[in-house]
Amino acid sequence: MVTASTAKNLIEAHIRTTTPIEVPIIQAIGAYLASHIFAPIDIPSFDNSAMDGYGFRFADLEKYDSFQVIGEVPAGKTTDFSLAAGEAIRIFTGARVPNGVDTIVIQEKITRNGDTITFDKAEVKYGANIRKKGEQTEKGSLAIHENTPINAGTISFLASLGIDKLTVFSKPRIGLLYTGDELVELGTPLEDGKIYNSNSYTLQAALAEIHQELAVVEHIADTQEATETAIRKALQEVDILLLSGGISTGDYDFVRSALQNIGVKEVFYKIQQKPGKPLYFGTLGDKRIFALPGNPASVFTSFHIYVKPFILGCYGRNNFQSEMDYAFITHDSEKKKAEITFYMKGYVDKMKVMALPSQESYKLDSLPVCNCFIEFPANEEKIANGQKVKIWRI
Repeated sequence: MVTASTAKNLIEAHIRTTTPIEVPIIQAIGAYLASHIFAPIDIPSFDNSAMDGYGFRFADLEKYDSFQVIGEVPAGKTTDFSLAAGEAIRIFTGARVPNGVDTIVIQEKITRNGDTITFDKAEVKYGANIRKKGEQTEKGSLAIHENTPINAGTISFLASLGIDKLTVFSKPRIGLLYTGDELVELGTPLEDGKIYNSNSYTLQAALAEIHQELAVVEHIADTQEATETAIRKALQEVDILLLSGGISTGDYDFVRSALQNIGVKEVFYKIQQKPGKPLYFGTLGDKRIFALPGNPASVFTSFHIYVKPFILGCYGRNNFQSEMDYAFITHDSEKKKAEITFYMKGYVDKMKVMALPSQESYKLDSLPVCNCFIEFPANEEKIANGQKVKIWRI
């Protein structure tokens, strides 16, 4: 049995990023960049007006109290205007600044009479309201680092650079085998002694939240032969295999022995934690295997604390524990076994966190409002109201 911190370190040590692929930019949402991106152009790509207004030569303010408007420059149009002394040009937001114009006064600050404008010269500063070429991003500069997550903001920035394709880490192929002869599928009448299958839906939904999906999903019978056959087949098709149930030491728990027979190398089995003590992690070549307990809350907790960070690490995220944060707990808490780490279902808001009811590993009624796990560290028996605690955001 290992500690929770040791389990995290062992899992992180086995992260291997997936193969980079090139995809259209809009299909990259949720992925991670597999290479640095250098700016192919300057942004802005030309000097342009930041506001609707009038452009002129700042030096003319010493001699002129009014300016003659000789034309206009809409956005998207090029001009060959050449301003003479005392002249100005009407210009619109985003329009290219003509040669000779070095300052723009916004339209709200001027008085126009025909083609003559006047304004308070004391309010105008040299270079005002002009976005200079390359002011945001210079051509050839590092625009975005490798491993950056691609969200709407990332796509907005890259599209402005004219980039239409991205090299990202490919999605790992993930499989799920779930055990339990007592399980029935949704939409099926519930017989006495049976329970509805929730774990496969939990994991599929949690994977969807991180833009992943299952390549294999199968309910396997509680027999040694069925378990071993299903695992062998799944490992031929996936990079990461998740198993739910069958990993404890009961008479109908065959997952661990099946993994041993197949030749999977056990990295660890069992963690000093609650919930999710009988968590298993192993490898077979470049395959990674997580065997999760069967209790639904244990599955939910184990996925978010261990499996999700691992999958995202393979997908290109370079911070294995980025969900970790801190908050101040709103009540006293105690635990019976000081030596274990207890991940309590919690709700955090504005840096204050409360433990939710129904902390038992088979209870799910608090999950709809659960947005974090409160880490009750090993070797601590009490947490006091107002104490700063480590949380893991969901």
